[in-house]
Amino acid sequence: MAYQALYRKYRPQRFGDVIGQDHVTLTLAREVQQGRLVHAYLFAGPRGTGKTTTARIIAKVLNCPDLGPDGEPCNLCASCLAITEGSSLDVIELDAASHNKVEDVREIRANVGTVASTGGAHRVYILDEAHMLSRAAANALLKTLEEPPEHAFFVLATTEPYKLPDTIRSRAQRFDFRPIGAETLIAYLGDIAGRERYQAAPDGLALIARHARGSLRDALGLLEQVAALGGGKVDGRGVTRALGLAPSDAFSRLARAIAEHDAPGALALAASLAAEGADLRRFVADSIEFFRGIFLTRYAPKLEEIVDEPADVISGWRAEAKALEPGDVLRALEVLGEALAALRDGREERLVVELALLRLARPETSIDPASLGSRLERLEDRVRRMGEGSAPPPVVPAPEPRRAARVTAPEPAAAPAAAPTGVPAAPEPSVKAPRRTARKAAPEAAPSLPALDTPDTPPAETPPAAEPSGAGAGAALAPPPGLDLAAVETIWPALVERVRRDAGPRRHALFRACRPAAVEGSRMILEVPATLPFHLAQLAEDREFGGIVGRIASSLLCGAVTVAYRPGDGEEDSGPAATPMVIPDKDLLAEGDPVSSDPTAVALEMFGGEVVPPTSPGR
Repeated sequence: MAYQALYRKYRPQRFGDVIGQDHVTLTLAREVQQGRLVHAYLFAGPRGTGKTTTARIIAKVLNCPDLGPDGEPCNLCASCLAITEGSSLDVIELDAASHNKVEDVREIRANVGTVASTGGAHRVYILDEAHMLSRAAANALLKTLEEPPEHAFFVLATTEPYKLPDTIRSRAQRFDFRPIGAETLIAYLGDIAGRERYQAAPDGLALIARHARGSLRDALGLLEQVAALGGGKVDGRGVTRALGLAPSDAFSRLARAIAEHDAPGALALAASLAAEGADLRRFVADSIEFFRGIFLTRYAPKLEEIVDEPADVISGWRAEAKALEPGDVLRALEVLGEALAALRDGREERLVVELALLRLARPETSIDPASLGSRLERLEDRVRRMGEGSAPPPVVPAPEPRRAARVTAPEPAAAPAAAPTGVPAAPEPSVKAPRRTARKAAPEAAPSLPALDTPDTPPAETPPAAEPSGAGAGAALAPPPGLDLAAVETIWPALVERVRRDAGPRRHALFRACRPAAVEGSRMILEVPATLPFHLAQLAEDREFGGIVGRIASSLLCGAVTVAYRPGDGEEDSGPAATPMVIPDKDLLAEGDPVSSDPTAVALEMFGGEVVPPTSPGR
């Protein structure tokens, strides 16, 4: 005899053999005993739970001449054997996916009127995937389904009963088939493994039952596949290899990487799964189930009554829930759900998984509300721990987003060596103001610039930064001998280039507007064009940058040099441009001389012309 798949070989032939559907089989057996079988049934439920099998058993009890007192068929008569072999003329199985037209329903209605193959027999129509019927075909079936002949019975099986019209559902007696429990599946798989002489380990059967998700047909198919791979041996490692599952510790590693914000560890986990040939899509789906269990442990005290999982799995969820914040768990469910949807769209699997794990391990890389909430929870937890007197847990430093760092990150200012006598020290803010605030405040600082040009106020001077102390540090650096303007102009290009490299582009843009103007002892006087008051104000206030320029100049001139700034002199720098531009009030403009705004007067003044009266057309 040809080999049969396990789900066909061990298909139940009696109501009592159906696994995990006692609420259905007991009701049908009672109806058989009392002779109250109805003419139409609707079986709804997930795949592999026994809908078509139960429909065939109904066909047996309707045509079996030797029914038992418990309402079970004998499975010995010719009718029962023909139905078991699939050769009975009185059982017609149709697939609604391929028979969903009105013409197909008309053919069924024509066949319903014919008698059964033998006298007293009943004809049973099993319509699988009934939700695939078109609306017109379902309406054509209504009358026949409501008042069929006495010898005709209908059994409609579907996985999506909500897609059936209400008129169909109201004409049939409905039974809902439930997913089979994990414990029931494990016991049944162990029995089948014993009959087939497989060496089945409990951990292997538990993995098969878990990934079958309540489907007995899927469980038997997985058992058969793993046994073929392992040569009759069924254990946890064989199930992992056959199904491409992630190792059992992969989910604990993921939870630990999220709790410790270990991005390298999360990426290493994705790399190891890809190297082992694990199914990344299945890993993401299993991770969602894992974090769902952790989520339920926080809000369901009696978790065993909610989920159908072994005790060791539930204990693992509870252990991981102690190390994860609730916000991290919710964010993991959202991020992994989005990743699973992207994987179903056919995108690059490894890239999608790596990005999802990186977002979970480093919430600061994402700006969605869930990530921000997770970061706030961590900060609140650290503050609470510090308030209680315990040291906060070590946190891996993470780079903040560039935009946030540019606005809020303070910039430390180097301490000046010594301020010149008579020059008041400018107050140093503890936190650097945002760039926009500095731009708005610049016009307010501009009116104080003319004071720099008065004889009583010396140029703003910034000393060089203090040299670091160390083993090679000797006496203080002496001023360079023979320092003059020519020496400063010689090293000026190198000085500007070093400033660009060491101080950054923003400060370099301000500094390159300067020109060396004079030398007073060991102090360089740099001029800023009077047309650039903002540059002069920024350079004079930035004492840290003055120290950087002094340090670079000292190294180029081989001696201690300080730097001072002043507004430029000359015709191009003098005049009203040295003072901030004052915009006149619009009321003053409105009250001005109207003649000055006459375009004819302006043209006469510019070109020296005269007004000629117009001539008449006749001349």
